[in-house]
Amino acid sequence: MKNFFLRISLILTLFCLPLFLNAQETGKEIENRLSAVKKANPGDYIVLRSGIRYILTAEEIAIARGEFDFNDLSNVKTEIRQDGTRIKTISQAHTVYEYPDGQSTHIIKTSVSFNVFMEYIEKNYHIARYIDYLYAHNDLSYIGSPRFNVFRARVEFQTISNDSEEIDLITATAYNHNEKNYIMKFTSKPNMVWGNTSGVNPYRLTGESRRVDFDTE
Repeated sequence: MKNFFLRISLILTLFCLPLFLNAQETGKEIENRLSAVKKANPGDYIVLRSGIRYILTAEEIAIARGEFDFNDLSNVKTEIRQDGTRIKTISQAHTVYEYPDGQSTHIIKTSVSFNVFMEYIEKNYHIARYIDYLYAHNDLSYIGSPRFNVFRARVEFQTISNDSEEIDLITATAYNHNEKNYIMKFTSKPNMVWGNTSGVNPYRLTGESRRVDFDTE
C-alpha cells in the first residue's frame, strides 16, 4: 500500500510540474518598440539580439506609459540587506540602492532607461554648472573612457551642507552614452556650480561616500 501511494504521488508530481513551469512563463514575446511596451503586461518579454529574454515589470510598463512616480518606490520589489540597505528592482535595467542614512544610488543599464530617468531629474532639480579650467560654464564634464564598451550609468542622491543649510545633490555619471562619457550634477537649490570653483562652493557631503560596481557583462 505504501508503494502504491508513492507511485500516485510521483505521477501527480510529474503531471503538475509542466503546469507549474507554464505558470512561471505566462508572458508573451513582444516587439522591441515603445508602442509594444505600452500595451504589454508584466511578465511579457523582449528577446534581445544576444538571445536573452528581457522580462518587463509593471514599473517598466508604467514608465513607458508615463504613469510611474519615481518619488514613490514603496511598491517596487525590494531586497533588504543585513546592513539595512534596500535594493529595489524597478526593471532589469534599473536598480536602486537605498542606504540607511537616506542616500541612494541608481544603477542603470540601458540608455533608454537612463534618458527617462534623467527627464525626471531635469523636471525636479536644477542643473549645477561645471566650471572648466578656462572658467567657462558647461552643463557637464567629459571624462575618460571606461574599461568596458557597454552603456552604464550611475545616479547618486546625496545630501550636502555648508553648516547653515542642507541641499540635495544628484550626480549622474554616464559611460558610452551616445559615444560619450560624462558627469552631470543637479541640486535642489538653483545657481549652484562645481569644478574649478576655487573655494566658492563651501558645501560638503554629510553622509558616507559609497560606490556600487557595475555589472558590465
